Amino acid sequence: MSSDRSISPLTDPTPRRLQGGRVGSLELALIFIGLLCGLIGVIVLAVGADAGGSLFEVVEFVVLFWIWVAAGICAWWRRPTNGMGGLLLIGAVSILLVATGYLDAPALIPLYKVFGSSTLAVAVHLLLAFPSGRLRGRFSTFIVVYVYIIAIGFGTARALAEGTAAFGPLSFAQTWLGLSAMIMAAIVMVRRLRAADPAHRRVLLPLFVYGIIAVVGLPNVPNILFPLGASPVLIVSLQILLLAGLPIAFLLGVLLGSFTRTTPLEALSEWLAIRGASRPAVAQALATTLGDRSLRVVYRDAAQHRFVDEDGAEVAIDETDGERGWLQVVVDEELVGAVEYDARIIADPSPVRRAAEVLAIALDRERLTTQLLSSNEALTHSRIRIVEAADRERFRIARDLHDGLQMQLVLLAIEAQTIANSASDSSVTGEVEALRHGIDAAAADLRHLVHNVLPAALLEQGLVAATEDLVDRLAVPATLHAELDETMIATSTAHTAYFIVAEALSNTVKHARASNVRVTMAQRDGVMRLEIEDDGIGGARIGAGVGLRGLADRVEALKGTIEIQSEPSAGTNVRVELPCVS
Repeated sequence: MSSDRSISPLTDPTPRRLQGGRVGSLELALIFIGLLCGLIGVIVLAVGADAGGSLFEVVEFVVLFWIWVAAGICAWWRRPTNGMGGLLLIGAVSILLVATGYLDAPALIPLYKVFGSSTLAVAVHLLLAFPSGRLRGRFSTFIVVYVYIIAIGFGTARALAEGTAAFGPLSFAQTWLGLSAMIMAAIVMVRRLRAADPAHRRVLLPLFVYGIIAVVGLPNVPNILFPLGASPVLIVSLQILLLAGLPIAFLLGVLLGSFTRTTPLEALSEWLAIRGASRPAVAQALATTLGDRSLRVVYRDAAQHRFVDEDGAEVAIDETDGERGWLQVVVDEELVGAVEYDARIIADPSPVRRAAEVLAIALDRERLTTQLLSSNEALTHSRIRIVEAADRERFRIARDLHDGLQMQLVLLAIEAQTIANSASDSSVTGEVEALRHGIDAAAADLRHLVHNVLPAALLEQGLVAATEDLVDRLAVPATLHAELDETMIATSTAHTAYFIVAEALSNTVKHARASNVRVTMAQRDGVMRLEIEDDGIGGARIGAGVGLRGLADRVEALKGTIEIQSEPSAGTNVRVELPCVS
């Protein structure tokens, strides 16, 4: 659910916890972990100083340990439901285990021998689990299990076989099996890069490139530099430098890769209790809680058997897209909606399910609101169709009257005149003449009626010409100013505008006692603006008569607006806005 739906801080109903403004239990736990790891680092430094080991390397490893811890805490704080923070902290523990090899403490040497390569395994795990913190696909899972076996399993075997003939083959096998694991991991990462969209590729590419360089370079730095005569201190320092860049690279990927901070579910429940939370805020709150800006909430339209968005538009669901996840939301065994999210960021649907359960009632409420919007939209279209149908029926009646009854009256008048001309009796001639005059009067009344039903000028010459004809025939001095492109105006809009002008001018003549009338018609930005202003006695209002009330209903049906300002003794001003296209 991509688009920008930001809310002003002055009107945003979202609680501070949902906005990330309050420290919760998880944050307190992470603070405790940070303090504890700081204390552990100090203890390791003290032990290294007293044991007489390589203090410089110990200091380097402790600083490296703190870097990994800080990155893990920051990532976990930002996205509590994501596994990246936990993996970074596991990596920090592996760094601490490696540091035991430099403390000159015999009791800790076995730990170093067993877990000395575990940091490489954690690095591969981090690369394949980014950005969700969970592995996707059996091949990725196999690679990670495989690399942990190589790092820890073979490390244990080498520790047990030290000093025996099996130590050399085990070391050789560990080296080449590790290289095969790196190759398989690189294949997976290349596939992910090719399948990623440009936004994700910009984040993944530098991270994967650095990760591969670091993972491949760490075990090979000694093989390259020892033959060149480099000192062990320099080699260890370069390895530590490569390791220090890994958590920073992953943290930057989380911070800069559009992976927004998540928030606790309690904050979502708090938000739900607030009155006045709008429909867009439902999706916004869920996206904030789960840290996925692309998250979209859709609602079930049971009547139409489809999913619709918050505006009532139908949404197509593609459940075959492996990059997007779909989770249905059910209330009382009734499907009320669904949540679409980025499966690359949120690999485990459990947080989405828990958050959706919290929001289920709100989703059901918004589903009903969406259905109402769809019904209102359908009702609007129906009213427009009724207006257009009424215009077509009006045209049919006018045509039938003109072409049928009016022509019959004309023929009757001609026949009566013929009878009068051929009659020899003067009394009969007078009666027939009177009959002909009556027929002529009826025909004139019929023409006036046809003109009122639908003027021929409106059909044949357009809105401006028909309105000009109205203004010219008005008993009150009137002016017309029109700037319209009638080719851009729908027929229903043109007819409605004409009838509004006709009704307003009729009311001016009958009731306003005006000495001047001005009609203005303009068109801008797809809207036709109509204004009829007189200097009469005022006092007009929509509810005062059937004519204006009917026209107001017609304007509303076309999704337009009508406004009447008519203070007593201050004249009347009728302003109408109509969409050019119905």
